[in-house]
Amino acid sequence: MVVGFVIGVVIAYFLTATHIDQVIISSINDITKFDIGQVGYYLIMGIAGGISLIAIGGFLSGIMVAYLLTWPGFDQYIIEAIKEWFNYDMSRGAYYLLFAVMGAAISFLEVVQMSLSSLFSAAKRKA
Repeated sequence: MVVGFVIGVVIAYFLTATHIDQVIISSINDITKFDIGQVGYYLIMGIAGGISLIAIGGFLSGIMVAYLLTWPGFDQYIIEAIKEWFNYDMSRGAYYLLFAVMGAAISFLEVVQMSLSSLFSAAKRKA
């Protein structure tokens, strides 16, 4: 868990070169109205790494999918749909954060499913 925390912080440091850190910080500020700052950003990435390195991979994959959806212009449709369905004025940063959190959640659920499937298959073999 400590190694995962350190790896999460190192990944967060490398993401500052592409300014993804500012996108994450501003989107959290938009959603929660709480400014986490640079230290909070490193803490969040460290905690995500401590929980699961796969969650960080899902986090980054979600950001990449959100970026790829901006090319054909689907991001505007998604933002408008969320505005209409949830009555929430979503910014571009919140759009990226939404996809990042969805990617991390899906990755984490895949790990849980993989862990539970081996547990249940062992129970089936015993019976």
